[in-house]
Amino acid sequence: MFQPIHFTHANGIPAGSYAKFFQAFDAKYKIKAIPVLGMSAQFPVTYTWSHLVSQVIQDIEQQFPNQQVIGLGHSFGSLVTLMAAYQRPDLFSQLVIMDPPFVIGPKSAIFEGMQKLRLKAVDKITPAAITLKRNDCWQSFDEAYVALRHNRLFKNFDQECFDDYFAHGIQADEQRGGVTLSIPKHVEAHIFRTVPAWWWRTPRKAPNMPVHLITADQSHFYKQGLPQGMKKTYGIEFSVVNGGHMFPLEQPEVTAQCVQKIINLQAVKKGDS
Repeated sequence: MFQPIHFTHANGIPAGSYAKFFQAFDAKYKIKAIPVLGMSAQFPVTYTWSHLVSQVIQDIEQQFPNQQVIGLGHSFGSLVTLMAAYQRPDLFSQLVIMDPPFVIGPKSAIFEGMQKLRLKAVDKITPAAITLKRNDCWQSFDEAYVALRHNRLFKNFDQECFDDYFAHGIQADEQRGGVTLSIPKHVEAHIFRTVPAWWWRTPRKAPNMPVHLITADQSHFYKQGLPQGMKKTYGIEFSVVNGGHMFPLEQPEVTAQCVQKIINLQAVKKGDS
């Protein structure tokens, strides 16, 4: 009997980019993922990400009918999965969230107010402004490959993971000619600027299932103390691996082994094994 895992990808990184990470899981796991989150007119990117959460819930119900899944996500995807678990705990047996962009602490209420007022400062506080300044058009696939391979975001990617990202993340640009991003940078920026910040006024506890967070020693979220804050406020334990925020694509096989170890430990604690 396989164990179902539902995965949700990071912002701007299509799920196909994680193929090597998925392949490193034991055969007893069956992993399904939404190919691209945030690109459906039926589930638009809005304040609080409510439609994106609904998309994850619907996909779980369709991919794994009448089953509880192990919720697994990276960055933006891990936060959407966590939100889905709060809304529909009956769908999940446990969660493993990898470096979520969790907005907590005394400044979260101020940030939420800025979002409601749609202040331009939100773009400067989040990665939205940098995202919008990125080049998103190249004359050819070869030019895009060279430019992106040396980009700060991708330079530490495992080679196969980068090739998979390139295969799914770059496409022909029908309007401008050449090639462009499969997930437009304005969509990626909008996701950044609408990251939920209302956690300061929610029930301060984890959803009713085992939850574990994985972060990395070079992640800016870890350096800012966000996993530590989640443990203190929500009781969510965390582990630290080597690498940066994109560690599942920098060390896919090591990360897969870490995730499986956590899944097994959580199952034992829950009494599922």
